[in-house]
Order: sequence, then C-alpha cells, then structure tokens
Amino acid sequence: MNNSGKIILGVAVGALAGAVTGLLLAPESGPQTRRKITKESEKFRDSLSQSINEVLDAAKSRYNTLVTDSKAKYNNAVLETAESGKRAAENVKRSATIS
Repeated sequence: MNNSGKIILGVAVGALAGAVTGLLLAPESGPQTRRKITKESEKFRDSLSQSINEVLDAAKSRYNTLVTDSKAKYNNAVLETAESGKRAAENVKRSATIS
C-alpha cells in the first residue's frame, strides 16, 4: 500500500473511531443512538468507498503509465537491435568483399 493509501485509511479509521466515541457518549435514547449509528455508518461507508475508488483510480493510472512506458522502451530496444544487426551485416559484407 502506498503512502496516500495509508493516509486515507488512517483518516477513515480515525473518523470512524471519533464518530463511534461521540455516539456512545451522547446522552440519547437507544433508538436515537441506533439511528445515529446507522446514519454515521452509512456516511463512513460512502466516504471509505470514495477513498478506495480514488486509490484504485490512482493505481490504474500508474499501471497504465508503466505499461505505456514499457511498451515504448521495448519498441525502441527492438528498433535499436534491428539497426545494430543491419550495421553488423553490412560490416560483414564489406569485410567479405574486401578479402
């Protein structure tokens, strides 16, 4: 997990801990507390889902960049190897005709 993922996870866990503590210490009736817990849980779930999606989007973007860069490097290496092979073949031909 990268640093931004750890930060998002830490913020999410901290927010959840704060919300649960606040709800449990609030002087309200059982049904009201349960409604608040449900509401806060839904807000936390939505926030966590959004954070996870952001991390996944960043990972996909990084993956796509790496794939594109790797393909470009591979293609350049193939071209350079082909050119080098052509030059070597020409040198061999020249050497053979000179001898």
